[in-house]
Amino acid sequence: MEVWPALDVDQGSVVRLIKGDFSQATRYADNPFEFIERRFDGMPPRLHLVDLSGALTGRFSLFSLVERFAARGTRIQTGGGLRSLEDIGRVVDAGAERIVLGSRLVEDTEFRQQVLAGFGRYVVAGLDVKRGHLRLSGWRKSGPPAERFWLNLREEGWQRAQVTDVDRDGTLRGVGEPFWHGWARLPGDIGAGGGIASVEDLRRLEALGLQFAVVGKAWIEGRIPVEELT
Repeated sequence: MEVWPALDVDQGSVVRLIKGDFSQATRYADNPFEFIERRFDGMPPRLHLVDLSGALTGRFSLFSLVERFAARGTRIQTGGGLRSLEDIGRVVDAGAERIVLGSRLVEDTEFRQQVLAGFGRYVVAGLDVKRGHLRLSGWRKSGPPAERFWLNLREEGWQRAQVTDVDRDGTLRGVGEPFWHGWARLPGDIGAGGGIASVEDLRRLEALGLQFAVVGKAWIEGRIPVEELT
């Protein structure tokens, strides 16, 4: 199972939220690139880069940061406000390997089809789930039933999803195995995130059959050694 360290950026700073709540933000550094370079003594092989501000405004803004990381050989999975074909093209040109798309996939069927046709090998469905339903627009709105929506995407040809357990995200409570049992039985390349607090949590997800995992606060606060992320 691949493990992707997460780097959440809000207005240029490295932060972590609890359950997506901006009023519960912890700020770790003001220079994301230097923060990663220092913590990994160089560059990690993979990085899950999130534009938190973009998730709220609907406009992705981390193109230059993607380009800097990609130029150093880091594989980039990124999202947060990528809601136009133009911006998706720009972030692909900047060097991103995977593009995580969320709210507009639900809201615009035509856009979803255009994205898959033009950028199929890059795109990842970002499925942020709370009590069985998707959360949209920076987790401020409720959407359709999550598993059913993913099965619809699979019928359309989508291959990969990044699933987040919203109720555990940023809490370091550990993974909720009943939540992941449901996702592990679904088709496709499924990534897990939300609540991961230890190497043991990663082993549990791997044993369930999840293909990859995204880890945020646990590596930033030293609960999971960076060696486990490479």
